[in-house]
Amino acid sequence: MVTSSITATTFLDGYLQFLQSDGWDVTLVCSDGEGVAEMAAAAGVAFEPLAMPRDPAPLDDLGAVFAAVRLFRRIRPDVLVYATPKASLIGALAGWFTRIPRRIYELWGLRLETASGFSRRVFALLERLTARLSSMVIANSNSLAERASQLGVNGGKDVVVLGSGSSHGVDAERFSREAELPEIDPELSRALRASTAPVVGFVGRLNPDKGIDVLFDALAICASRGTEVQLLIVGDSEGVPVTELARRLDGIIPVHLAGFVRDPRALLAVMDVLVLPSRREGFPNVVLEAAAMEVPAITSDATGCVDAVIDGETGLIVQTGNAAALADALARTVRDDEKRAALGYAARARAVDEFAPRHVWALHSRAWRGRRGA
Repeated sequence: MVTSSITATTFLDGYLQFLQSDGWDVTLVCSDGEGVAEMAAAAGVAFEPLAMPRDPAPLDDLGAVFAAVRLFRRIRPDVLVYATPKASLIGALAGWFTRIPRRIYELWGLRLETASGFSRRVFALLERLTARLSSMVIANSNSLAERASQLGVNGGKDVVVLGSGSSHGVDAERFSREAELPEIDPELSRALRASTAPVVGFVGRLNPDKGIDVLFDALAICASRGTEVQLLIVGDSEGVPVTELARRLDGIIPVHLAGFVRDPRALLAVMDVLVLPSRREGFPNVVLEAAAMEVPAITSDATGCVDAVIDGETGLIVQTGNAAALADALARTVRDDEKRAALGYAARARAVDEFAPRHVWALHSRAWRGRRGA
């Protein structure tokens, strides 16, 4: 159970089919949207659409809880697994009310980390309630599990981490330089080739939590120090004035805004280094995807980010919000081709060894059955 159809089609394709083959009778529950019913049908699982607005909407949310109660009474699941904030709260409430025996909260991040004031208190209350109503809480990284316990939003439970973390791993055959990759937009391709400078990349939602402002500040510092780079940003804006930020680097550093790209593999392949200066994460999937493409990452030391990179081995970790430190790390990485290649090679090796999807899926499947470590 997840909130958005986009989340389902992005992260659960393959996972559902694995679960079905592993002996589960699976029903996918999420908001309806493009491609989700077709994905479920292809995987051989049932699909039950349930409208759940991502943003707070008390009346709609209450209606979703009642709809979930009716659904659960009809399909009578033995195990209910939920992830993403809204689906998890609705699932925990409806699952507890209908007395589903095992209610698993897959914790993928904490919105309250970057909230303040009344909003932070509300997010903390809802997290605490979701965890308390769940039979088990599984975090997708060690730092996230520790942070949930530190903040007291674990509902009095031990927060479990399976393997090295991650909610679903990365397909290292699909995310590979040896795979057949989609074509890059011709205009964007020409713009990238117009400069011989190394490509610094960002892939993700352009949300203030992602630290995009810090990235632009770091690049301005790089330019002032004579470090030549170009920037490739992949993702839609969610509150970050990215075009305005890009104008600040006009004539200094080439900035390429690709917008949302459903399959970013070809764009990852042209990057020399991925940068993720987030202020919070659960476990950043894009770092694993870049790693599988042999692209090292520079991340912040925020929750979740620290689990995705082994500092100095598969990438670099810098202090959250520290543009000068990020500029230093970028300069070291783009100027040392041999070291950058070594980081990329080690990053892919780790992705293959620790984050193969079937391995991650199997760990979760066993945990849901109550056989963790079996």
